[in-house]
Amino acid sequence: MSRLTYEEKIAALQPLTLMDDFYMRLFFKNNIPCVEFVLRIILCKKDLAVKSVEVQYVLKGQDNSRYVRLDVYAVDSENRHYDIEIQNDSSGASPYRARYNSAAIDMNILETGEPYSLLKERESIVIFITANDVLGYGEPVYFIDRVILSNGKPFNDGSHIVYVDSSKQNTDTDLGKLMHDFRCSRVEDMLCPVLAKSAAAIKGTKKGDDNMGVLDEMELEAEARGEARGKVIGQAIGETIARENIAYNLIHAGKIALAEIAEMCGMTLQRVEELAAGV
Repeated sequence: MSRLTYEEKIAALQPLTLMDDFYMRLFFKNNIPCVEFVLRIILCKKDLAVKSVEVQYVLKGQDNSRYVRLDVYAVDSENRHYDIEIQNDSSGASPYRARYNSAAIDMNILETGEPYSLLKERESIVIFITANDVLGYGEPVYFIDRVILSNGKPFNDGSHIVYVDSSKQNTDTDLGKLMHDFRCSRVEDMLCPVLAKSAAAIKGTKKGDDNMGVLDEMELEAEARGEARGKVIGQAIGETIARENIAYNLIHAGKIALAEIAEMCGMTLQRVEELAAGV
């Protein structure tokens, strides 16, 4: 049974942004207009038309290979396949993961017996929207395709990888406005009307809406994460208390300088001085 009231669940949504997994999942679920808008802005394709969207879509691997869960999986009217990944942790957006996701999509695009040539019509595009500049070259967006090294010409295999740095929010550009809204929690501060409209519908959702089931799921996951986090925090607090007890005893023994105590106990000199003063 839920521990939170309806009002508490809605209140919990308010500070979340599209960079938060729970909210992102709720926001993009069956939301073709918003996914279409995001893809059009990132890929600079104003006529791109999305025909299907799934969140947390699982691609099964072959035999015992690792499966892949895609944050947002979309297919457009030209039968191009998209994976949009929202990543706050740089390690979750490594080039190796991009490669694996791309391969997993390709493995699931063709049915048994279909010729490889059909991949020409079924391009795959893996997009990582990250909290910072994962690749480190200072660009707001990176478009990555295979090339022939000897002459620099495109390989044209239909596989594409894109990285977008959400920390770069030049609101003079459409991409900058989009990234602003990805990190914006207040509906009234959002710059893209199509996203703001969906955000308002979710954060002001009424009792009985379909969103309530997702909110229940959010609560369970949050509790599980909170328990794990609580154990880590508890351990850290215990270690801090132990260090401070040792420092306190050394201070009152009066034989070691405060700076040395700070170094021995892995504490700041300021905190040791506070202990010495009885703070």
